[in-house]
Amino acid sequence: MGCESLSVALAIVLLLEPCLSLACLQCDSNFSSHFSSYAPKLSRKSWGLGVVPVAGRRLRGWAQDTLQELNLKISPDIPVEKLHTIATTVYGKLDMLFKNHTYKPGDLPKKLDSIFEEQIKMLQDAIVESRIKCENHCGLNHYEAISCQTCNATKPTCFGYNCSSSDKWKDALNELYDYVKGLNKEPEVWASALRQVPTFSHCTAESPDTLNFTSIGDTLSKNWLKMMALKDMEEDAALLKLLEPTC
Repeated sequence: MGCESLSVALAIVLLLEPCLSLACLQCDSNFSSHFSSYAPKLSRKSWGLGVVPVAGRRLRGWAQDTLQELNLKISPDIPVEKLHTIATTVYGKLDMLFKNHTYKPGDLPKKLDSIFEEQIKMLQDAIVESRIKCENHCGLNHYEAISCQTCNATKPTCFGYNCSSSDKWKDALNELYDYVKGLNKEPEVWASALRQVPTFSHCTAESPDTLNFTSIGDTLSKNWLKMMALKDMEEDAALLKLLEPTC
């Protein structure tokens, strides 16, 4: 590698590190070692004059762009094992890309974009599937995960309608009410914690005293009855648009 190519690679290495924000793939413990190995392989001699800056921007913004492109209506929480599996797949594709470059003009950015988009789809599927699996229960449920926004360990809360009897459904509602009432009593903290429960994600209530649990129970019960009806007809309950309780 000539001095010019070495300078370009070094500049990209220096640019990569400060700009990466904690987000999803970077939460994997092997992210830094893999991504820091790609920058030195970017040289004008290998990839062409106009390719290196574009590819550098894609690699430099990989973590933050991932978080922006997820575009989910639920919190981007993903089980660690699923994240590691996806990360390993991405590293493998990137390793192969930089090992077997083709020297075609403009080829590298397109291939990087393709890997990036495939990664987004895998992450979206894993996050949504984990939530659906959690909700395939009766009442409150939790699962171990990691936040794509902070890389902190999380324990997302979900509420499922898969209750086989009216008694179990009543118990599920009471458990939900007790959980909501037991959240941190500081108004701002309580309101934020409430919105983490999918059933209450749209709520603007500031304390449990302002919640109309009778109205909430009626709305959720309508959802449960519809879910049970679809289940009896062996229809896809996932297609049901759930009513949001007024709170």
